[in-house]
Amino acid sequence: MAPTATAVSNGTLNSSFTSDTACSSLCSSLTFSSDLEVTPYTCESYPANTNITITGGQADVDCGSTILLSGGGVCRVTFSITTSFASSTYGEVWLPNENSTAWNGRTISTDNGGLDGCVAYDDMQYLTGLGFAAFGDNGGHNSSAYDGTAFSNNNEAVLDWAYRARHESVQAGKDIVNQFYGKAQDYAYYIGCSTGGQQGLHSAQYFPDDFDGIIAGSPAADMNHLEDWSARFIQLTGVEGDDTFLTEDEWILVQSYIFAQCDANLDGVDDGIVEDPTICLFNTSAISVCGSTTNDSCLTSTQINTVYQVFTELYNTEGELLYPALLYGSQVDAYRLGQLSGSVQGIAHDWFAYAVYNNSDFDVTQLDQDNYAYADTLDEYHGNISSFSGDLSAFKNAGKKLIMYHGLADPLVSGANSQRYYQKVAKTLGITDYTEIDPFMRLFRVSGMAHCGVGGISGAGAWMFGQTGDAWYPGVADNIVQNLVDWVENDQAPDTITGTKFWYDEPSLGLEFTRPHCRFPFRTTYKGSGEWEDAANWNCTYIEDWQDCGVGAHPRTCNVDGSFT
Repeated sequence: MAPTATAVSNGTLNSSFTSDTACSSLCSSLTFSSDLEVTPYTCESYPANTNITITGGQADVDCGSTILLSGGGVCRVTFSITTSFASSTYGEVWLPNENSTAWNGRTISTDNGGLDGCVAYDDMQYLTGLGFAAFGDNGGHNSSAYDGTAFSNNNEAVLDWAYRARHESVQAGKDIVNQFYGKAQDYAYYIGCSTGGQQGLHSAQYFPDDFDGIIAGSPAADMNHLEDWSARFIQLTGVEGDDTFLTEDEWILVQSYIFAQCDANLDGVDDGIVEDPTICLFNTSAISVCGSTTNDSCLTSTQINTVYQVFTELYNTEGELLYPALLYGSQVDAYRLGQLSGSVQGIAHDWFAYAVYNNSDFDVTQLDQDNYAYADTLDEYHGNISSFSGDLSAFKNAGKKLIMYHGLADPLVSGANSQRYYQKVAKTLGITDYTEIDPFMRLFRVSGMAHCGVGGISGAGAWMFGQTGDAWYPGVADNIVQNLVDWVENDQAPDTITGTKFWYDEPSLGLEFTRPHCRFPFRTTYKGSGEWEDAANWNCTYIEDWQDCGVGAHPRTCNVDGSFT
């Protein structure tokens, strides 16, 4: 189901690592290089096609019950790290041990989403199936993606989640790999999406020696401003019954107007995908205005104003951009995932209630500019959680590689923000020519993909390219993990990543289409002939004005005066 990544010479390995005894006896002999206390819990061997049962605190918060090892057997090591007087983190390392060639000589670290305190078990299973020794941690607490209560009156827990749990677990994982296989890894990688993507950017900025290559998907960077932006939607839409509110069917109606203006008119293909929403100049005046009675083909003038406001950027009182706009074409999924349905956003609430104000009764629906500004003053205290400095000089100078990808129909983290981050890195490093960014960082904007391409609402685009096990099946055209390996180890950098779309996202129903996703500052354009379903009939077209603040009417990606935050 998943091919083995390109082989790397394993050198001289501990020849007994494939035995169950080598795994079960490992815990008694482990030593660690960290100044922190690392405590091994279990070392247990699991053959291929057996289930790993999730227990303890991870099971208590529904991080999973069982994981089927469909890709190969592993030695599973569990441990804890005491990170401070008031915090600790839980970690796991899965070591391929099916046979003497099971390990490909590489490590790869995984991470969480939202405020998540779950080890990324599905990702670890997928990646060990590719031959990697895989690392995972709980971010310093056991919780669901929407539960931030662990942060209440405990900034040490915030620091664990921001960076410390990941950084320290990676160091412990490398120690375990060295002692199990009898040699260090040849290359160290990282992959994560959403919060995991943000944590990948944080590693590149503050711990450039941790990884040789990083995949940061849909990164929730600029954390405070993201939560400001997310909490604002209920203030714009109101709740069901308010004059300002739109139902799901009404957002679907808005979608039809957006497609009429910005689908085939912009990319030449009527496929229900806005290929590049940053150049969509959507005009809300085209929406039919209801008269004295409403129906399913019109909106009231108040609702049309809501539509306009939803697609605007968030600024502070000085006119400085805090966060770019929701992208056109993502609004229906934004409703389905709670952004536009009149719901209180759980992550925004818990971030402000527990990490910022230590007040469980804090009303995030009343969030205002004073709250925005106060949260910003705590960023360094929170471990530079915003991950938005733009200074990747150490990472760049060390020859490391960063692949970012972001869905342009992401309803939870605006796809414009990764474009903004790319521009900020260029500005910070004094780069004016994208060819100076290409050697160390590449951003792939994925048309029609929702948030990370997973979770049951993946979007209409070609979103499968091996970013998770749920996006890697026979028939998937490309694998982003392999792309990163080829770039780091063979200097073969990807110019495009080809995405695959199956009918109804079900591989057994057959291929619907493939499409290349071009690296920024290029956009994917249809050649004008040939079947649009075939990736070969699309080009990458250079965006001449990629450094401009306003690429299209929305979203602006820097401040009104042309500067960056």
